[in-house]
Amino acid sequence: MRTLFPQDAETELKRVFFANTDRGYFVEVGANLPRDGSQTFDLEGRGWTGVLVEPQADLADGLRRQRSARVFAAACSSRRHAGGFMTLHLAGGHSSFDAKLNLAEVKPHGAVAVPVRTLDEILIEAQAPAIDFVSIDVEGHELDVLDGFDLARWQPHLILIEDLLLHLRLHRYLQRAGYRWLRRTGINNWYVPTDKAPSLGWDGRWQFFNKFYLGTPFRRLRMAWRRLWTVPRFVDSQQSYSPLNQL
Repeated sequence: MRTLFPQDAETELKRVFFANTDRGYFVEVGANLPRDGSQTFDLEGRGWTGVLVEPQADLADGLRRQRSARVFAAACSSRRHAGGFMTLHLAGGHSSFDAKLNLAEVKPHGAVAVPVRTLDEILIEAQAPAIDFVSIDVEGHELDVLDGFDLARWQPHLILIEDLLLHLRLHRYLQRAGYRWLRRTGINNWYVPTDKAPSLGWDGRWQFFNKFYLGTPFRRLRMAWRRLWTVPRFVDSQQSYSPLNQL
């Protein structure tokens, strides 16, 4: 059973995964642009509803104009950060709370203070029903988002989460929360509830072991090398520059 796929296979794989879900509910944290790079635009086109969370006010305004889902102009983080403000370092689709960013090739072109909420707070305000799909793409802040997201309460059917696999902390957190890894598309991992997860088979298990355990130390070394020798540059605020898709 194949478990590793290129990024451009995501839309079709989601269509197959949700083939029997006509009008589902989605949550996209780090929504960015209305269409380009969106994990939920295709689902909305099929009649789904949901929540889009985007901390940059101008991008949130663009989402409100072009999407029908409810938009929250805030950043999701842990419970200890909720209710305050955090500094977001701006670099287009790679904007991050970490000034070093996830990419050695890119540097921030500015910074802005953004309001912070937990995902639980947002979902309660939105009166969210049962959640079918959650996408989390927050440039290294994923564990903090999960700290403010009660998985036992909401029980999403599929979690798609960005993970550069420089360590296994995110994977282990989701395992402890009752989720099992299903596949990887580009730099995104798919997790489903353990009791609904299919068996991977020997091929799938080998692909997982090779990617997560054998490859992670080399990935950290490669990132360190890039930070030493790469001269970062600014990117346009709407540009989606992502040389790490094959990590």
